[in-house]
Amino acid sequence: MNRGVNWAVAMAAVMGLAGCAQQAQVIRPSAAQLHELEPVSVVEVIDQDSLAAQDTFTAASANVIAGPGVPIMAAAAGGALGMAIVNAEIKAEAKRFAEEHVQPLRAALQGFDARSALSDSLRQALILQPARFGDFKMVATAPASAPRRLLVKTTYSMTPDFSALQVISLVSIEGTGADSGKPIYRNMLVYQSKRQVAPRKTAEDSKRMTAQENQRYFALHVDDDIAKANADLNRRDPEAARLRTKINQEQVEHRRRLAQAASPIWDADTRAQYLAGAWAADHGEALKAAMQASGAEIAHMLQLDLAAQATIGQVGKPRTVFTSDTREIEYVDGGRMVSVAMGDGDASLKKPSPTVTVPISAAGVR
Repeated sequence: MNRGVNWAVAMAAVMGLAGCAQQAQVIRPSAAQLHELEPVSVVEVIDQDSLAAQDTFTAASANVIAGPGVPIMAAAAGGALGMAIVNAEIKAEAKRFAEEHVQPLRAALQGFDARSALSDSLRQALILQPARFGDFKMVATAPASAPRRLLVKTTYSMTPDFSALQVISLVSIEGTGADSGKPIYRNMLVYQSKRQVAPRKTAEDSKRMTAQENQRYFALHVDDDIAKANADLNRRDPEAARLRTKINQEQVEHRRRLAQAASPIWDADTRAQYLAGAWAADHGEALKAAMQASGAEIAHMLQLDLAAQATIGQVGKPRTVFTSDTREIEYVDGGRMVSVAMGDGDASLKKPSPTVTVPISAAGVR
């Protein structure tokens, strides 16, 4: 076994990475099973009280560089600790980003009954398929068992970049008789609204952002702090150390913000702020309309999925199953279905975090 393989095995052993979590296997009923249940009763479960936001977190990968004489397992342990710290920081920032930008949307939806809007939308769409779907009810708590019923567990959230709303329905039917307690149907159906688009960043935007940042930095009186620190360079007490740390942090943040202002591309926060503002405009009317439109698309995906008869070798493979002038529905990896506006991609896909170098010496993580 070469050293590269040794590293992979060691890191997996230390971090417990036996494999990545995967979507539950898609299961479809046979025509006979479905015919026996039709028209199938529907129970929709929505236990969510407010709009959620999908976070941007993806775990960073490690490039462990061990110093001379460091055993593989010891280096792997140090690398795992370093990666745990790095990923905790990435996760905290992802949570901060999601919560900060979803707040204006929650405020815009104040007083709007999203659960009823989503449920009524699906109910009205399923009524149009009376041969397949029967009575319908919405509950806040999933039943312990729901044999012979289509169980629809619905969540709704903004995509990680805040460009779109996604309504995600986990659908399943529990069998009876010999199939009692086992799902005879299971899939994930994702409705994505049309994506909002941020305007292109202009030179005037950069100029304005630079002026705003310089004004913000000036108000912090960092120059006064620098003068105070320089007046007594030999001080080594905790207060002096805190002042020097504060100055350094403020200067680093100032340089970061100036670089963002000068960039021809919007930084993630500014872009998300614009997109969230567009969704929140007019008391969230665009967001409410997207929720009210979701049911028809979920019902359409249900119709297509239950009728799907993929050939051997095509099950779970990406393919387009419906297109119109305005929308397209696709099976993506794993077999889940996604309905997006024509020309839009799946906005829930996240950018991978960069690889982090973790140097390990005999003394531990540097």
